[in-house]
Amino acid sequence: MEEGVITKKRPRIVCNVGDTKYEVVKHVAAKCLGWHLTDDFLDDNWDIEWTDNSVSPDKLSKMRQYQKINHFPGMYGICKKNYLAWNLNRMCKLFPNDYNFYPKTWVLPGDWIDLKSSWTKNKFFIFKPEASSQGRGIFLKNKLEDINLNERFVAQEYLKDPLLIDGLKFDLRIYVLLAGCNPLRVYIHDQGLVRLATEGFSPPNIHNMNNMCMHLTNYAVNKNNSKFVFNEDSDADDIGHKRSLSSTLSYLQEQGYDIEALMKSIEDIIMKTLCSVQPYLAHLYKSCQPEDYSNSMCFELLGFDVILDKNLKPWVLEVNHSPSFSTDSPLDWKVKKKIIKDSLELLGVMAKNRKKYFLERKAGAMKRALTGKNIKETKEQREEMMAIAQSERDKWENSHLGGFRKLYPCEDEKYEVFIKGANDIYTELTGTNKNRLRKPSESSQPINLPKPAKNSIFKSASPTVIVNKNPNKTSVIFPDINLDRYLPHLLTEDPLYKNDISPITALKKDPQTKNKHENILIRSAKADTLARPDILETYENRLSLVQHIQEAIYRSNTKYKMLETPVLQIHSIKLNMPPIKHHEPDFFNGKNMKKIIIPTKIRFPDGVFLQERKTLNQKIV
Repeated sequence: MEEGVITKKRPRIVCNVGDTKYEVVKHVAAKCLGWHLTDDFLDDNWDIEWTDNSVSPDKLSKMRQYQKINHFPGMYGICKKNYLAWNLNRMCKLFPNDYNFYPKTWVLPGDWIDLKSSWTKNKFFIFKPEASSQGRGIFLKNKLEDINLNERFVAQEYLKDPLLIDGLKFDLRIYVLLAGCNPLRVYIHDQGLVRLATEGFSPPNIHNMNNMCMHLTNYAVNKNNSKFVFNEDSDADDIGHKRSLSSTLSYLQEQGYDIEALMKSIEDIIMKTLCSVQPYLAHLYKSCQPEDYSNSMCFELLGFDVILDKNLKPWVLEVNHSPSFSTDSPLDWKVKKKIIKDSLELLGVMAKNRKKYFLERKAGAMKRALTGKNIKETKEQREEMMAIAQSERDKWENSHLGGFRKLYPCEDEKYEVFIKGANDIYTELTGTNKNRLRKPSESSQPINLPKPAKNSIFKSASPTVIVNKNPNKTSVIFPDINLDRYLPHLLTEDPLYKNDISPITALKKDPQTKNKHENILIRSAKADTLARPDILETYENRLSLVQHIQEAIYRSNTKYKMLETPVLQIHSIKLNMPPIKHHEPDFFNGKNMKKIIIPTKIRFPDGVFLQERKTLNQKIV
């Protein structure tokens, strides 16, 4: 190198591996990709982090937009056995013909009654602790009295007719990369592992039900058996009790099975499983990083455990958010190294993204300093930025697939209905967006009441209730009614009148006060309704009309929930009565004063919210 020539140091990508124990991850990042490794778990100056533990929403919210981490907050929705059962059971109720790819499952003790009703003689169930792994704590039972309801388990029907290889039960470990959650970006790898049991299979009975090396295919359970055969040559991947996925598919094809149809079925059930949790993942991601338009700050390498029955139908058993990347054999090292390398290359981690992030932050700070305003993008600008970011991702990922194959987004839109169904379930469970789901009642028809009558009703609201200051913004449409024809019917249907606690009934019981009070009401009503004095000329008509209006609002409450004007309440209505003059001898003398109690706590149909007040003691002479 010539003297005086200064070479610019190439920026390096920093990978934080302080929270992972797998050497193959560190080897791929340092040796294969040339990244700089850091073991300081508390240091946040990194481009990508690989952790063996789950990621909290708080962790994601503190990340910068150029950073990436290998987990999604909320992935326990399908990676914990109890949550997987709940989500798939809910989806099965909506789509019974599509979500039939997992054994019938119950979460105990909550589903004990359902499990008891499904229990039959000589039927075996497999019980798994809801938060365990590597086959720990799993057992088989065929008697209800042997189950301890004080512990939390996931119970599944035992698959009695599995497909066998050399007389041994086996399952497939399928590796799936989830590169985005909103929208979903799903890739499946062509490499995987097949794990075989070490004892010859026979249907479960009281004699072999405790032989876990026969009924379980977990590597952690079978590797301690003396019959376990370890792989010693990565090229000989069809020998031993752990084999490659490609060699097993070739073996099944030689046996006459349709492998292409099998893989399509496996891809289909993987997508349906991910659709069940997509709304929750998208909600958490957007809550933590609302300004991320690239949908690329999180990724997840999932391990799907799939078992085949004798008809070659695939069944999902479990989903692992942190599948084991231990390399106890040459085959483990070969397969897992390839999968991790292809995953990290597909992400498109670049040092220039970090530089671009800080330059944009600096430019935004300068704009705020010059303008004194926090300028935000419009909705159209955000959509355009998202489209550009997704286009750039598509271009990069399509040229760096490696051994992956894209499952979603795809041209076929058949999974949209499952995502929508999962979103409806999530909306119902969380109680969000209920106002958007409400539709106005189509049965209500407008009525043209006289304007003075409308004003009287609006003015009669209780002063303790905040009334819309500008009611002209919202027009209240009352159902059509012919008072002359339906007035007797309204009176008999008045809940106050039927319960014998109506003010009408209270006044009629005292003939000394009825005439005086009714005359006052008639004069007040005629003063308010000059155009139609016959509508509200009596206390009974006035009260029944208001009562009818209120009940009509309750019947179509989905339409009137959005109104700013509060619902009228009978007990708080003032009928524009003139003040009582206590000096008139006919109206008042201290000895003959009578006390009538009008209860204001009224029982209305369910779903109606009423203001509760103490009993009003009204003194009427």
